Amino acid sequence: MILGIIQARSGSSRLPAKVLKVVEGKPLLQHMLERVQRSKMVDSFVVATTILKDDDSIARLCDELGVDCFRGSEDDVLDRYYQCAVSSVPQPDYIVRLTADCPLHDPEVIDFVVNRFLAVGADYMTNSFPPVFEDGFDTEIFSFNALKYAWENAKRKSDREHVTPFIHKMAFPDEETPFKIYTEKSNERYHYKLSVDTPKDFEIVREIFSELYPENSGFGMSDVIDLLERKPELLNINEESRVNEGYYKSLSEDGLIKNEED
Repeated sequence: MILGIIQARSGSSRLPAKVLKVVEGKPLLQHMLERVQRSKMVDSFVVATTILKDDDSIARLCDELGVDCFRGSEDDVLDRYYQCAVSSVPQPDYIVRLTADCPLHDPEVIDFVVNRFLAVGADYMTNSFPPVFEDGFDTEIFSFNALKYAWENAKRKSDREHVTPFIHKMAFPDEETPFKIYTEKSNERYHYKLSVDTPKDFEIVREIFSELYPENSGFGMSDVIDLLERKPELLNINEESRVNEGYYKSLSEDGLIKNEED
């Protein structure tokens, strides 16, 4: 059984309640759910949010849409994922990790990653490190056993706040581990920042939806890339945005990298 877990919360410091911002008459989270639920490989999806009152609105939206919602730790997202997986009936063999700041996501990208993962018999695969597709279409899949191993052993904030770094680092282990890590060759075309972290990110995503959604609500990643190649001026909107800024912030707080403000 393959379970898709979409992490979502309202408490973003750079763009509060970003997943509930409305584009083309729907919250971004609803757009994402409608898109990823077309996946042919993922058996079911659940939104994993926090127990904070601010996230009651996310739980209500899930209820309105008939989507399962699990509520757990705000900061220990690794624990939130593990508890979500454990509580699922049936318990999943594999988990697909998605984040709600990727409202443009393409089910065909998800299915590509899942199929490659199953074909090579891995315990973890990502299309993000190194990047295979554009930012905003990030997909990770891992075995339940790998998730449990990380949940039991990860200690650093960056590993627990971002779920999979501990698993990913097992690709270069200091000691032998029972897990097989698989990544695809990086795509040199990768150069767009299309996840939503800042007001400027939201603005470019809103423009993309405005251009594509009215004529084709099921537009895919290739349609987005074609649009940006036709209208490269759209990329000026969020040209200062940085991919994975939240993860680098956690690394800085771990003391693993030097804070740029130091």
